[in-house]
Amino acid sequence: MNSNVLAKKCVKKLKKYELVVAIAESLTGGMIAKEIVDIPGASNVFEEGFVTYSNYAKAKNLLVDPVVIAEKGVVSKEVASQMAKGVLKVADSDIALATTGVAGPDSDEFGTKVGTVYIACATKERVFVREYHFKGNRDKIRRQSTDSAFKLLLDVLKR
Repeated sequence: MNSNVLAKKCVKKLKKYELVVAIAESLTGGMIAKEIVDIPGASNVFEEGFVTYSNYAKAKNLLVDPVVIAEKGVVSKEVASQMAKGVLKVADSDIALATTGVAGPDSDEFGTKVGTVYIACATKERVFVREYHFKGNRDKIRRQSTDSAFKLLLDVLKR
């Protein structure tokens, strides 16, 4: 399934449950938000999105602890979790998605392998984080990350 189909399913479920989502994107650079706003009626379920590409932006806008970034690396389950919890709080939404990863072509400053991605989905009660190891070029890794974010959101909405 492609991102457009997955995004439509997410918007439909969010409407059904009367939930509002907020998004914090790093490697996906706004791709998730774009797919959502392409769908008519998205304004009923999409609060806001942040593209926080730099470590500074993650700390400033999403309340990610710079010490965690320094110790665990920006591409880590801990940072993904803090990004999701941060955007949930800042946007005062019901549910939140966050992505962080290495799209390539080079590893990050911690030597994290290209294609390593963490996606988090936070609710008021819990945070779910998944680790992925995608293959392909920069564009393919970003697209796979976007699709996987929607799949995670659908899984969490089923609970």
